Amino acid sequence: MKILDLIKEQVSLKQTENAIFIEDESISYKELWEESEILANKLSYYPEKVMIGIAIHHPLQFIKWYIAALMNKQIPCVVDANLTNEKLNELAHIYSIQVFVNDANDITYMKHSKLNNVPDDILHIGFTSGTTGTPKAYMRNHDSWIKSFEYNEQLMNAYSQIIVAPGPHAHSLSLYALIFALSSGRGFIGQRNFNAQSLEKVMNNINQPKTLFIVPTILYSLINYKVNLNNVNSIFSSGAKLSPNIFQKFKNQYPYIDIIEFFGSSEASFISYNINGDAPCGSVGKLFPSVKVKIEDQDKDNVGRLYVKSDMTFSGYLNEEMREDWIKIGDWASITEQNELYLYGRESDRLIIGGKNIYPEIIEQNLLKCDEIEELIIISEKHEKFGEIAVLIYKGQVELTYLKVKNFLLNCGLSRYEIPSKLIKVNKMLYTSSGKIARHKMKSTYDLGGERWNQLL
Repeated sequence: MKILDLIKEQVSLKQTENAIFIEDESISYKELWEESEILANKLSYYPEKVMIGIAIHHPLQFIKWYIAALMNKQIPCVVDANLTNEKLNELAHIYSIQVFVNDANDITYMKHSKLNNVPDDILHIGFTSGTTGTPKAYMRNHDSWIKSFEYNEQLMNAYSQIIVAPGPHAHSLSLYALIFALSSGRGFIGQRNFNAQSLEKVMNNINQPKTLFIVPTILYSLINYKVNLNNVNSIFSSGAKLSPNIFQKFKNQYPYIDIIEFFGSSEASFISYNINGDAPCGSVGKLFPSVKVKIEDQDKDNVGRLYVKSDMTFSGYLNEEMREDWIKIGDWASITEQNELYLYGRESDRLIIGGKNIYPEIIEQNLLKCDEIEELIIISEKHEKFGEIAVLIYKGQVELTYLKVKNFLLNCGLSRYEIPSKLIKVNKMLYTSSGKIARHKMKSTYDLGGERWNQLL
């Protein structure tokens, strides 16, 4: 079964029902299909399996070109429209993307001598965020998302007729939610740029049960603006673990909504889930039924490198040898006999302080229990004696003292090596385009110091 077949089936069933709502625009299933057919005719000059780079800001226009490429058995390449022309040209050259479509609906053909050997079952090409270099192209196949849809249906506490994902469609979470909605005959609410008040207005105009797919920063905004979520049954949250304070604040404000936190990645899709905070403290929840993990290079605490295998994973990176069944996730992790997964941070983020392995996310998870902290991140700074030290950068209403942080973490069971040596209060964080705190940007900005860092103060 192909994704396009699922969407086509819903078109025949829904016809005049609205498929997509973006701010004050909407389009029916029939209109979406017919307008996609017009664009497919424009792409028909190019051969099957050619890669179509779609760099478009507007979600509605984007999905028409996406469906149009599928209609022609071409391969949509989901490109962040905010990339510079220089970066777009670099991606086109590296990955031999021959056709590009932009916001003006202009089609540009680029001649490349080498064509990629892409498997027949590929749904689309996505790209990693590229926060530390050039974005990597990965291949997402049809069956992996169809299987993911099944798990989503099982986790919802009631049937939702509307899927809401206000994040950028060039990132896997919102794109996944959009395709999930169209494949299952639901309506989809999205935004060009996230705005809590505008989102509330659109949602309240549609009096049907809803499920949201969001990252924690959007969840914070819903709480802060006291957005009316009366018709929302479930919220899927991904990107970072919710702090106990934020989780409780949300449940106090919206006790009737299920919060399903899930850990995953663009490449691996869903890995684990935690419904309404039932997982043990520090855990990212239980593994999805088909997910298998292995932990390699374990230390004395059974923490090691995380590898995942399931029927929801991607098909590999473009221009690289086809992967084996096991995907390296890039996180330090451990797993219990009850299949509860614990994460300790990215491999590249681990600190070695005084010869001890220190995992920033463990410090972060514990400090998020502190009432005075709203958001935080732990970064490293080189140190002559200890090799590295931990630096706490946080948002909050009050200035924290070193003694308070020290006593708090020691009472949480952390060691003296895990106590941040420096504490810096800021008024705002730097975020990735998908709404996560940008760890590498925060680190590089801190390292630069001076005026650029003071902009955050």
